[in-house]
Order: sequence, then C-alpha cells, then structure tokens
Amino acid sequence: PHAMTNTAMVFIFFAGNSLMQVSKNENHSITLGEHEVQFMLRKSNKAKRLKLQVSLDTGFEVVVPARARVSLPRIESFIIEKQRWVLKHLKRIESVSRESHAKKDSLLFLGREAPIQITETKRKIARAFPKNGSLNVKVPIGKREMAGRAIIAFYKKQAFRIIPKIVREKSALMHAFPKKVSIRDQRTRWGSCSSRGTLSFSWRLVAAPRSILEYLAVHELAHLKHRNHSKAFWREVEFYCPEYKKAEKWLRENKYSLRARTTFTE
Repeated sequence: PHAMTNTAMVFIFFAGNSLMQVSKNENHSITLGEHEVQFMLRKSNKAKRLKLQVSLDTGFEVVVPARARVSLPRIESFIIEKQRWVLKHLKRIESVSRESHAKKDSLLFLGREAPIQITETKRKIARAFPKNGSLNVKVPIGKREMAGRAIIAFYKKQAFRIIPKIVREKSALMHAFPKKVSIRDQRTRWGSCSSRGTLSFSWRLVAAPRSILEYLAVHELAHLKHRNHSKAFWREVEFYCPEYKKAEKWLRENKYSLRARTTFTE
C-alpha cells in the first residue's frame, strides 16, 4: 500500500515553473506569478462569503455562496489577493505527497514509524495486527490491494480503543462529561463538540503523538463549558494543557501529512 492520496482524488505537482493539477473534474485556471494554477469552483449553501480551500482530497477549491452572484473576474481578483497563501499551501501538499510516498512501507502510529510487512496467505479476508514493533498485514493470495483497507480498519479499531479512553481520563480531571464520544472520518475538523454534548474526533488522529490527542480531548471538553473560543475558554484549556500552543502549532504544520499518511492505495 502507498501512504498517499487516493488515485481518484486530486494530485498537485510541479512541472518546471508551472504548478499543475490533474483532476477528473473540469477546472478553471489562473496565473499566479510564474505558476499556472487550476482551481475548482464549488457552490455551498452554508457559505456566506467567498472562501479558498486547499486539501489533499480536492486540491484547490473556491467556495462560492450558492445564492450569491459572483463574477469570474471577481473570483480571480480574490485569488490574486490571496496568492501567497494559495501557493504556500499547494507547495506544501506537493511536498507532503513526495514525503508520504517515500515512506510508503511504514505506518505512522501515535507519532512513531512502524514498518509494514505484507504476507499473502490462503485466508479469504485481509487483517492487520501489530507484532514486534511492525504492522503485519495478511492478505489473500493475489489480493495485495486489500492491504490498504485492512490497515485503515486497524487505525479505526485503535481510534475507538484509544481516543475515548483519553477523553474519559481528561473528563474526570475537568469535571466535564460529554453525552457521547464519536469516532468519525471528519473532513474539515480534527475534533468537534455538538450543542447536545457529543464530542467527535477523526480516527486519523491515532497517527499523531499521544500529546496531540490529549490536547484535542481537553479542547473539546472545554467546549462543554464554553461554547466559543473566548478568553475563559482558552484559560480552561491552558489550565489542563499548559503546552496547548505547541499542540496547535503541530496540528497546523502536520494537517496535510496526517491525512496523507493515513490514506492507502495499492
């Protein structure tokens, strides 16, 4: 399996001085400095203003409010205003894709690298399990493409085991008790707190160091007391996680890497 984005998704790469994108969808393009950049327009009922998004899944998107009448020249002008931000993130995605491909034979788990060992057997299903510091993946003969799904199943199983336990530990300390802890494949957030008191976390977080999981547990539990990001909220977070700023920085710097290293294709 390759720790990289799925082939049906968008890939970004450099060709000379042109930043290019390959996609199944038809895209617009714009010149930013020496780079030719392609982007996709996406209408959203939730969006209240123009917004730029860059991700491993979809590449570079411009989100447009569904009911707004926005001309293409206005959109292009908006992109040009933000071109430093756009190029910075597209370059980062390219770098992450190269790095993750170079590490395709290892797994990132709780911040540590673990070799992946794939063995073909007569069994009809694929299964991944840790052994002696490695992740052993057993797949049916001639079905190596099943390894990726087995590895993701391993990640999800570990997420259901580890994340709720950390939340329970922090919950007892903070005297903040969620109604439910949910593990999901959240696209835009690592964690969230609903108005009903449900805390949700991405299963991909188990690739991150434990300190990051602990910070996010504190962050979302603090939202049970403070629904916004007020000074009172951050005081609560800092009391139970004094180094929360380091965790925030780590997540900003590794948001693309975490997703790339937990996406597997053959």
